[in-house]
Amino acid sequence: MTLYESLAQTFIDDIVSERLPIGSRLPALRQLAQQQGVSLTTASKAYDCLQEGGWIYARPQAGYFVASRSEIAEFPTLKHPRLTARDPSQFAPKQGYNSGLTGFTPLGTSLLAPALLPEVELSRTIKRVTRRASQTIFSYPELQGVASLRQALSEHFLESYFAFTAQELVITNSCLDSVRIALECVTQPGDTIAVCSPCFSGLLDLLTTLKRRIIEIPVTHDGIDLIALETCFSEQKVSAALLSTTHLNPLGITLPTEQKQAIAQLAAQYQMPIIEDDVYFELSHHKDKPLPAKYWDKEGYILWCSSISKTLAPGLRLGWCLPGRYFEPFLHHHSQTSMGVNSLVQACIAEFILCGDYRHHIHQIRPILQSQVHQYRQFLRQHLLESAQISAPQGGLVLWVRVPHLDSDQLAQDLGKMGIDIRRGSCFSTHPDYNDCLRINCGWPLYLEIDSQSSASQLKHLCRLIGQLIES
Repeated sequence: MTLYESLAQTFIDDIVSERLPIGSRLPALRQLAQQQGVSLTTASKAYDCLQEGGWIYARPQAGYFVASRSEIAEFPTLKHPRLTARDPSQFAPKQGYNSGLTGFTPLGTSLLAPALLPEVELSRTIKRVTRRASQTIFSYPELQGVASLRQALSEHFLESYFAFTAQELVITNSCLDSVRIALECVTQPGDTIAVCSPCFSGLLDLLTTLKRRIIEIPVTHDGIDLIALETCFSEQKVSAALLSTTHLNPLGITLPTEQKQAIAQLAAQYQMPIIEDDVYFELSHHKDKPLPAKYWDKEGYILWCSSISKTLAPGLRLGWCLPGRYFEPFLHHHSQTSMGVNSLVQACIAEFILCGDYRHHIHQIRPILQSQVHQYRQFLRQHLLESAQISAPQGGLVLWVRVPHLDSDQLAQDLGKMGIDIRRGSCFSTHPDYNDCLRINCGWPLYLEIDSQSSASQLKHLCRLIGQLIES
């Protein structure tokens, strides 16, 4: 055992024995190094180890604190994996899978609060680029995307050890736009797609619109059911797969590295196109960011899709795709359906990345987000029924909550009358297995007010209503 691991184990022993209670503050790094007679590097590694294990969390500008810990929740999954195609349009909620209240409320849409975004820095960049905008804004944009942005993204992700060239990338109008183009390139209406279960509600709405059928592949905290996925491939039950692999929405988990490698191998073995929706890739709650399955894709069967919508500015509608061997049909379809992406927006984001502001923002937001998720979890632990199960995400913006015997459809309806938005479990599947679950956005600071109501206030109403529904 290394010195930092030994130091981390000392804290774990104190937390388990409750000598360090939940919420207690730990020594600052410099103080810890002096107390223990170790270097700052060793102290920092010890705290990193504790954060990755979920024992502590960092609160920006405040220090390190003991996190609330509970056994890994055994969330429901499909009782019996049903590898038969289903038409999502036949099982959609009345207003669609991704339906929410008109207007924005903090618990519903997966989104960072504007207060956490680099508004001043981004505004300066936009003004600077706009002042020197050339005649290029008066002509149609490059179909593949502005070269400076593609190069900026290539250099940016290289710092995370995910290497690709600017020539391999196509800029789109969002991650969902990338997914749409990919689906239309590799499948036809009526085809069947393998998807994660539970599956992000926006993807189910998209698949409904595109008239694709689906087979849901169970995902638990141990990862995806690779046997079921391979069965779909080997028996030619599907024409493609649409999977999330990092900080999955709504579970918040990341598939183990071995499973990501296996997904890339299965794609090559069965020559199966796999669309990887990786919009939360950069929102890890820890310093070490996992790599996408695309990293291990040597044959080009994975189409990797992402965007700045969750990390920076959803209103700019800018995303990208690495289409691999499907580059030519992807680019052709993109040119036929959108004629490219706003050149000025692309130039602004390229500048924002190249000047270092985007990297700085990502480094700043990750510990803030980790702290917020811990605060939301602790709040729910204090106010929900003891039977409630709350996810412990490794990244991303959302919590997945299960309350046995809860009718989350009724809960959403009652909360809607109070102007409070959530995503109920039935929005994430064509099966009824998640009807006692709900998803909560943690992207807003708990006590930041919006329309005279904070997330904490809305969570109190939510917890009270859950109690009433269970009692009745």
